[in-house]
Amino acid sequence: MGRIEAAVIGIILILSLVQIPLDFRTRTLSRRATLFATIAVLLALVVETISSESVRRLSLAAVMTLFVGVAYFLLHRLSTYALGFGDVLLVIPLTLAVAYRGVESMLYWQLLAACIGSVHAVMMRVWRRESGIPFGPHLLLAALVVLVASV
Repeated sequence: MGRIEAAVIGIILILSLVQIPLDFRTRTLSRRATLFATIAVLLALVVETISSESVRRLSLAAVMTLFVGVAYFLLHRLSTYALGFGDVLLVIPLTLAVAYRGVESMLYWQLLAACIGSVHAVMMRVWRRESGIPFGPHLLLAALVVLVASV
């Protein structure tokens, strides 16, 4: 594992340590932490791109980030109860990091987050009769799993 890959995983890990407990307790995400992570991931990927001359990978990651960000924003606009704006912002650094690994990693990430979230939602519905769950922790956990597995 290279230094840049380790740095990106470290950034996402720190973001997870901040955001997961916060989202479970308050059902909100820190926009400041997400912004910091976005800038840090972007800087790390720019450094990697300059050193490895992989402009195509960074361009593809940027396009995927735009696509996923818009898709999540539209989902948020359709139902603010189903998906909060913090989740929309959270997918930006996560998409940058995961998409830089490859487009197939994006599919694994989204599928894993949806599966983990679905299991959690069913468990909460059966045990506590709750109708909603925070989705941010599932996005973060799935991103970490995919990033670590793809190294």
